[in-house]
Amino acid sequence: MAYNISFRNGIEAAFETVDSQAAEKIAKKLERVANDEWRTPGDWGYTNWTGQANGKFNWGSYRVFADIDSDNNEIVVYEARHRENLYR
Repeated sequence: MAYNISFRNGIEAAFETVDSQAAEKIAKKLERVANDEWRTPGDWGYTNWTGQANGKFNWGSYRVFADIDSDNNEIVVYEARHRENLYR
């Protein structure tokens, strides 16, 4: 079942802290997650997170903060950040 991807504050704001190559990779990964017919978005490294979003995707050295709304088949992305800049 396909999920829609939306951005809480717009796509530019979500990717403003990562370079353009990383933003492109993350966007492609989000598309794969949203359109995978065999796995739900929660099966892609999604863990609970207390903060601006309900959870985050852990993809390599990047973290994508997002909410998964299974009732409306939507992934709401808040922000993508590089791991090294996240925990300082």
